[in-house]
Amino acid sequence: MRILLIPDPTAPNGEDAFCREISKRAQARGHETDVQAIPNGPMAETVDRLRATGFALRSDVVVINSLQPAALVAAQAAGKRTAVRLIDAYPAASAQALDEVRRLALRADLLLVPTRYMAEVAKSWGANGQVRVVPYAYDRIRAQQIALVTMRASRSAPFQIVSAGALSEATRAGFETLLGAVARLRLDCHLSIAGVGPALGALQERAAQLVATDRVTFLGELPHAKLMEYFRAAKIYVDACGLEGFPTLALHALSEGCPVVAVRRGAVQELIKDGENGLLYNAGDVLALSEALVTLWSVRGYSLKLIADGIKTVGGLSWDNTVAATFAALESLHPARGERSAADSPPQGGRP
Repeated sequence: MRILLIPDPTAPNGEDAFCREISKRAQARGHETDVQAIPNGPMAETVDRLRATGFALRSDVVVINSLQPAALVAAQAAGKRTAVRLIDAYPAASAQALDEVRRLALRADLLLVPTRYMAEVAKSWGANGQVRVVPYAYDRIRAQQIALVTMRASRSAPFQIVSAGALSEATRAGFETLLGAVARLRLDCHLSIAGVGPALGALQERAAQLVATDRVTFLGELPHAKLMEYFRAAKIYVDACGLEGFPTLALHALSEGCPVVAVRRGAVQELIKDGENGLLYNAGDVLALSEALVTLWSVRGYSLKLIADGIKTVGGLSWDNTVAATFAALESLHPARGERSAADSPPQGGRP
């Protein structure tokens, strides 16, 4: 099978690890791959340029990492089967934008999603049999040296808490719960919130009402590398919303040796097991969240235990499982051995 991979232009660290690993392991599975980045630009113009260059004509299947409309439309114009890897549940999207996401996602022959939660989201859009769960993998574990982790865990006050995410009406209640919990704390602590969005002003106003001004900082939008620095410096990362298709920020925090406290909602429950590799609290429960923060501040050695188990969790997210599940899903789109290759077949009609 000839697979054309379209990398995610927003991949952290400037490299699409998913496309890299699929390419590295394809030959052993009996497949060939090419990788082609799609340029930015208006969709209609980009599709026309791609078609003019024979985009995807030599491929059997086009795999698009993240929802890239031009690549999807151009691949289907070439009559190719398409698979879209989708990890974003778009919780901050407007109703109009979400309708467009659904419309485009349902055009794909296959949706590859990283969690059971994201599979249910896609099915609620009408995807049903088009959805396959492909585990998320991550191999950038920074917190390997226990001496450094121990030194960070024993640092003196202030007790640094960090949170991040899109600041929208969908996430506002979660961040307000976090602000309420920090306001209850009677310890020397500081909360940093990274992110931008239409709810920023309201959250800043709420913070001014609840918390001393020197105890909360809104950082704005941070590049990936800078956010990782905050994780390395913090005593706790709080996932206050639980609305992601996959909790990538919680995973990144674990990989940097930062304990995670998360709302008991959505996909984050598939990553964080309460009392094992992190702590969970119920949505809107200010008291429970504040108690979780105090527990990590006060119980000697507990942070180190969560850090160690968090690193094990990240280490278990292997590319072997991800690649095997991806190829199994893609092979379901390809003709059986001995049949005519899709690359040699006429374009298929019937696309929505």
